[in-house]
Amino acid sequence: MRKTRLALFAMLCSSALWAQQDVQFTQFANNKIFYNPGVIGSGDAICLSAAHRSQWVGFDNAPTTQNFNANVPLDVIGGGLSLNFTNDMIGFFQDVTAGIGYGYQMSLAGGSLGLGLRVDFRNKAMTSGAWAPPQTMNDPSLVLNSPNNTSMATDLSFGAYYTNSNWYAGLSSTRLIETKDILQSAPGSQMAQIRGQRHYYLMGGYDIDLQNGFILQPAMMIKTDFVTTQFDLNAAATYNNQIWGGVTYRVYDALSIMAGYQITKDLRATYSYDLTTSSLRTSSSGSHEIMMSYCFTIEIPPKEKGSYRNPIFL
Repeated sequence: MRKTRLALFAMLCSSALWAQQDVQFTQFANNKIFYNPGVIGSGDAICLSAAHRSQWVGFDNAPTTQNFNANVPLDVIGGGLSLNFTNDMIGFFQDVTAGIGYGYQMSLAGGSLGLGLRVDFRNKAMTSGAWAPPQTMNDPSLVLNSPNNTSMATDLSFGAYYTNSNWYAGLSSTRLIETKDILQSAPGSQMAQIRGQRHYYLMGGYDIDLQNGFILQPAMMIKTDFVTTQFDLNAAATYNNQIWGGVTYRVYDALSIMAGYQITKDLRATYSYDLTTSSLRTSSSGSHEIMMSYCFTIEIPPKEKGSYRNPIFL
């Protein structure tokens, strides 16, 4: 296991300046707002979602991620607002990101086009010093844990998202500013710089009514930073708007099975399991991902003539 731990950490810390990758979710079609701020303000309901992902189970210090999103449509501002919180741990790094976004929604060609911008505030830190590099290694990226090993950075994400009654498409980019996280083991020592690598996402999906309550929902997403490119191909289906399931293939990486259930009119739970197909399959027993979403509407009754309603109690 020690070799596994060192190999994983070496992938992250091979130089004093390296690029940082975005968080990965298999259920991208259920979490579009995470990748594309153009989704902000779409739909008629307030939607809250929470997700947890455990990746490459079997590795010590393998990636784990928790994510929370709130999408709040507001007609009064022509679109909506969003809140995002992500806690991502990989190796001995922890990224805690809080974001706030605005999306403008407009009618176009029988559908809706959304343009959105999100501001992300990120704190990167070294976790407890459970690992120390050998004394013979002098790599400034392998900084030891200390009170100085935290860094704050701000970045932007932008996206365009179009949807109509039975299909959607989106193009977005994250880490637009490519700000750097700078970690330092002690004042005056060498610094490790982690640059936020700009990512681009192209996604799309289509709903095909198969009759008798079945709807086929193929979807795809392409992610690239122009150094590496990843393709996700998804084939899912719903039955009576209650039972959901399907498969996803991430090219050269994993084959995933997905299942979900509409527990109530507002509450939905989904799960996916990734079977690793890359060279990591000999050391990993796969990846698990679970997501809960709750969507609801708030109806404010019309004001009665001659009455006054204190907005505090609306």
